[in-house]
Amino acid sequence: DFSTSANNIQIDRTNPLWHNYFLCGFKGIQEHFGLSNLTGMNCLVDGNIPPSSGLSSSSALVCCAGLVTLTVLGMNLSKMDQSISFLAEEGTAKLIEFSPLRATDVKLPSGAVFVIANSCVEMNKAATSHFNVRVMECRLAAKLLAKYKSLQWDKVLRLEEVQTELGISLEEMLLVTEDALHSEPYSPEEICKCLGISLEELRTQILSPNTQDGSSALLGHD
Repeated sequence: DFSTSANNIQIDRTNPLWHNYFLCGFKGIQEHFGLSNLTGMNCLVDGNIPPSSGLSSSSALVCCAGLVTLTVLGMNLSKMDQSISFLAEEGTAKLIEFSPLRATDVKLPSGAVFVIANSCVEMNKAATSHFNVRVMECRLAAKLLAKYKSLQWDKVLRLEEVQTELGISLEEMLLVTEDALHSEPYSPEEICKCLGISLEELRTQILSPNTQDGSSALLGHD
């Protein structure tokens, strides 16, 4: 067992104990986003990779700690970005899919070129909730669609789950969405009415901490 203050992490580089690798991931997120006055968290770490076996268990623990910290903080950053950071290979494009996570090499046409450019428009992910809002809007849309189709909506998190449960194609899913959701923004009160829950339940059981103060949610499409 090990415990330490979340706001005063000290890592002894001369003594590579296993928990120091977890602290590296946590501290990396903390410093990258300039976070302070964190409340901390309780974590259970388990695994079956033999220690000191050259199988990169320490690196895996650092990455895991970083992702866990982002999740606890309610920072729903793009899983696509995180996945390609871990799975990228030089000279190969990747088709990344989730549930479960899997990556497939994609052969590009001869002469294909990717242009990675700076748009010169800054987006401070730590200071805004734009990324988290879109994730939460998709989650709310999934729950409303599940409720509309008499599914167990409170267990649903992703639109893919609704489509799979209904056993329909993407084209059919679009038609269901058009029938069930309107293109105008939904207010928190309207969402609560559709789901049959209170505003307090919406805030504490569905919304992430940094999306609880939003006045509307865009769930449908034009």
